[in-house]
Amino acid sequence: MCVVKVGFLISYDFEYLKISLPRVYAQASRIYLAVDVDGKTWSGTDLTIPQEFWDWVKAIDTEQKIEIYYDKFYVEGLSPMECDTRERNMLGKAMGKSDWYLQIDADEYFVDFGHFVHKLKNFKAVEPTTVNCRVVTLFKALSPGYLTIDESFETLSFATNNPVYNIARNNTTGNQQMYWEDLVLHQSWARDEDEIWFKLSNWSHKNDFNTASFFNLWKAIDEFNYSCLRDFHPLDAVTWPRLKLLQGNLSEILDSGEINEIRGEARIGPKRKNLLSRLWKEIKS
Repeated sequence: MCVVKVGFLISYDFEYLKISLPRVYAQASRIYLAVDVDGKTWSGTDLTIPQEFWDWVKAIDTEQKIEIYYDKFYVEGLSPMECDTRERNMLGKAMGKSDWYLQIDADEYFVDFGHFVHKLKNFKAVEPTTVNCRVVTLFKALSPGYLTIDESFETLSFATNNPVYNIARNNTTGNQQMYWEDLVLHQSWARDEDEIWFKLSNWSHKNDFNTASFFNLWKAIDEFNYSCLRDFHPLDAVTWPRLKLLQGNLSEILDSGEINEIRGEARIGPKRKNLLSRLWKEIKS
């Protein structure tokens, strides 16, 4: 029997878990929610998670497969990225023995997690391996729907049989890198202004670019001018070539076929691998 364990990092965007966790619950062997025991973000900001959220977790856990993992994930003197990487390694160890270890952020939604797990269970890795998936980023919520990144080069690592991470949830040195076409929707930027500024002020990339300038750009984008943006990712411009407007609410977009029509570059070629390498190199420095 192939064991597939899933870990989530619970922080300021915990409410999004109400979308992401139900999409993986049935196929996961066990699920771990990592929470800072002192109620801190990676930047040391105080974080309060209401009891109503934990009541929801208890209610959804009908098969009793969710475990809350409390530990000290903020360390004074470490950068947000260093805290991020440290927490992911701690979570990997806390998950115990497994065939595959997945780490998913609360605002990341698999379009077809069942298909992804089926592929994992039939993939016989003979060496340390990381499986990267294609990601479509939600950039902004507007009255007609959501702006998403079109023609995106983005991938993120999700599954590994060797949970040793050196940059966030990536292992860029020891693991063989696999690139699969399974699609994940990332609600990274489609939030209200207060959430976006809090994210920019507290996430692990906050020291990697001019966050105030990017925040002003984000606020100015609407359904009338979005088509003017080209190559605008704050860390590696060509990662976000352009924007596309998807009509409808989030549930309609996730469950429709339209999300699968977002265009991406030649899927597994060296261009993507080189771009990913450059992106993480810049973040690391």
